[in-house]
Amino acid sequence: MLRDRITRKASSDWFLEKRREIENLAPYDTDRGRERLDHLLATAVERAPYYSALRNRRQLDLRDFPQVRKSDLREHVADFITRDPTGRMAPGAFFLSQTSGSTGQPVTLLSTTETGSLLVHVVRERLSALLGLPDSGTVLNLGLLFPGTRLFEPVMLPRPYVKCNLRGYDPGAPDIVAEYEAVVGHLPVDQITGSSSRIITLARYCLERGIALRPHGVVATYEHMPDSGRRVVEEAFGCRVTMLYTTAETGYAAFECERQRLHFQDDFVLPEIEPTDGREVGEIVLTSLVSTPMPVIRYVTGDLAPRPVDCGCGLPGTVTEGIVGRARSSLVGCDGAVYSPYSLLAALAAAGLPDYQVVQTEPGLLDLVTAGPAEPAAACVRDLNSRLDSYFGGRQGFRLRHRPHQDFHFTASGKRNPVVQHLHLPDGPERSAYL
Repeated sequence: MLRDRITRKASSDWFLEKRREIENLAPYDTDRGRERLDHLLATAVERAPYYSALRNRRQLDLRDFPQVRKSDLREHVADFITRDPTGRMAPGAFFLSQTSGSTGQPVTLLSTTETGSLLVHVVRERLSALLGLPDSGTVLNLGLLFPGTRLFEPVMLPRPYVKCNLRGYDPGAPDIVAEYEAVVGHLPVDQITGSSSRIITLARYCLERGIALRPHGVVATYEHMPDSGRRVVEEAFGCRVTMLYTTAETGYAAFECERQRLHFQDDFVLPEIEPTDGREVGEIVLTSLVSTPMPVIRYVTGDLAPRPVDCGCGLPGTVTEGIVGRARSSLVGCDGAVYSPYSLLAALAAAGLPDYQVVQTEPGLLDLVTAGPAEPAAACVRDLNSRLDSYFGGRQGFRLRHRPHQDFHFTASGKRNPVVQHLHLPDGPERSAYL
């Protein structure tokens, strides 16, 4: 039935028009990237109050603009939105989106239906071509899924696919176990995509059961994939892993070539990587060239990468050897089991906490560090602990302990990670169905 719906929609005028637009933009275009940059900077200065101090500059250069951090986007969101002298925004279908809070600092962003999805579709099309994906097929998605997400859904762009949304494998959750038993190995898979740890777990699941999946490509994101995990995945699925680097604020930014080097898509997302003080790595600073409704210029991601290099593989764009960090940040229960942090972080963001950090120094107990008024955060902790008690019962899982007066932990580069894990992580699948 899903394939019938996809087939019908693939012949519609809407789909054909969108496909032509994506195919037109898919070839890497340096000149078009420069045009986007010039338009972005001019629009930001003329229409965004945040950049009004630059309006007297005769010539604008990217370096004239201050670096922007997540706290700036959060605290001055209205000043980043572009509008004309009467206060009107440019014509378009606008929407607000909020980041998931997986950094401990949710941010609200403004985009349009055209620019908000265009970058994703074009970069995905480039990646599809690199991996040799068929024009249509099936993808196993092990990303960060919202509660209530359908197991199967049609995805038309950039190519029409049936997407199977699998949660992270959790042997202690009967409904998740049933989904894996019903799906994995019982349908052809052209692509596997999702968070690195969940893809590794799927690979082990298949190896242990003798299930042979042979996708054209495996795309991992959200967190760094260690070499040991990469070997397991490539052994299980018979194809190489491709890392996709993305941020919620700037969208899809870079992906790996066959030499495992990251190539930034400079005609859509312009990177700056400048090691300082004799260091081998520098902070990644990104400018989204299609963010004119709410310009994201020189955004400090907090991620680190080695200085740019020449690759010679034939793919364009600024190249770096890879991202430093984004390590696995699982939680350890009092039972010694490993739990995914994403359900908890999503619940904290949904509760409206603007700033928080989860710190673990002993199994089964998480210190929740917060900023701002203490009582709303304390009420959130009481509610979540009640829900965790209801799910885990005794001697399982973890509980929260509120620490409103404890300082946040920062990395050497100044990044504040959402989870600070001081414990050794046992090797095994993450349990994810607790909230």
